[in-house]
Amino acid sequence: MTLAAACGWSLVRSLVIALAAWPVCRAETNWLRNLPERKRRLVWWVLVIPFLCPELWAGYAWSGFAVRLAGTGLWNYLPASLFPTPQSIVRRDGAVDEVLLDLLLFLRAIPVGTLALYFAPPPLLSREARYCRDLAITRNVGQAFQPDFRLESLTSLPALGLVFLAAFQEFELASLIGRPAWTVWLFDAQVGGLALSESLRKTVLPVICQLAVVVPLAVLILTRRGQPGAKRHDAHRLSWSARCASYCAAISGVFLLLVVPACLVGQATFSGLLRVVQSHTQTRMLFHEIFTGLGYALTAALVSTFVVASLLEAARRSRWVAVAICLVAVPGLVGSLVLGLVLIQLLQQPLLRFAYKSPLSLGTGLVLFLVPRALLLRFLLWSSARPAGEHLARLLGESRSSTIRGTAGELLWQMRWRGEFWGVALLAYWGFFDLTTASLLAPVTIVSAPVMLYNQMHFGKNATLSALVLLTVLVPLAVFAVATVARRLVFRWFWR
Repeated sequence: MTLAAACGWSLVRSLVIALAAWPVCRAETNWLRNLPERKRRLVWWVLVIPFLCPELWAGYAWSGFAVRLAGTGLWNYLPASLFPTPQSIVRRDGAVDEVLLDLLLFLRAIPVGTLALYFAPPPLLSREARYCRDLAITRNVGQAFQPDFRLESLTSLPALGLVFLAAFQEFELASLIGRPAWTVWLFDAQVGGLALSESLRKTVLPVICQLAVVVPLAVLILTRRGQPGAKRHDAHRLSWSARCASYCAAISGVFLLLVVPACLVGQATFSGLLRVVQSHTQTRMLFHEIFTGLGYALTAALVSTFVVASLLEAARRSRWVAVAICLVAVPGLVGSLVLGLVLIQLLQQPLLRFAYKSPLSLGTGLVLFLVPRALLLRFLLWSSARPAGEHLARLLGESRSSTIRGTAGELLWQMRWRGEFWGVALLAYWGFFDLTTASLLAPVTIVSAPVMLYNQMHFGKNATLSALVLLTVLVPLAVFAVATVARRLVFRWFWR
């Protein structure tokens, strides 16, 4: 298959997924807005879990699904004339894997669109204004309201664009399940020895497809900046069918991207864990790769968070800084594969050659990859900020009593710094599992755990590899959990 065919396949797949996910995202957004605060937090966790699950883990768990399905004897119940030749059997298995991949991408894309819709700027017209507009139109005096109506319909387009990008840039799931995608074709060609100049030339087509979405969205965001809008979003009543679709999408996402992969990876994992523990060399190597990769990812997460926060603060005073933010976010929006190839070309220039294949190149790639995600998290933190409460907590922290200072510090942590901490942790987790950046830009002496596991996954499944995958997923989570417990002990000692 040529790159043009793979890119066309990815383009059609992503467009279908984006259009199919769109009504579900709208239904889940309205569902969330109609929920009380406590239930809304629980539902949010259920909704975002499918997107937070690492693609490497889910792809490994679902790899070889069509072959396993054929091994169950399910196809024996169908007439043999449906699959008379080996070619027809191959096409049948390919269709099964394609349906599986589309379903997983669909469930992973729904949280992206829901987040973008829920935290999007309020519409230009409130519900009351729309009602007045409709009355005016019915009386043939409402032509002046049509431009506002078009602007209102454009406010939700960024969510649709993000859903398309999330599906179009997928690499690990497509590669491990064995379906065509432009990312898989280009990565395999680059690793297989294709010249860098030829690889860059072949990125033009997929980059054009992505810029056709990214550029209009950036223009829309910049033109909407500073325009007045309603103070809140209007919550619409959900029909029975919309509520049912929201429940089914949320439950299916958790089941297919968390529960089933955990069961599939967990099979015979206990014996694999025993082998890993008994092999001190393998255990030491795995933990070294995990903590090294996590250290780079955590550093990149802190840098990207600081850069985004500084730029957004400056953007309040200048429109040109907002333009600069869009330019900084573009490299991460076009995907880590294109970003990595471009950085390789730049770092081979005479003035930058000292940084090529060094920790600096890996760190730069991770920072640029995380900038768009840091922007999204920053907007989420802004939407839930409570500046009045934070100010009162700071005033309370000036008390001479250590007990009152401790209470004030804990309040400030709950209202402000807890979100910052978990935002950095989430960025670090994403950066840790960014396979392509680590594979293309990491020094020869550094082989991150995801890269090592991905190279072994193409040789099949076994108990030891399943145990290594499980440890790679759980160890970073355990590190962040331990950090939260240690934070309480350190803060109590500090506020004495």
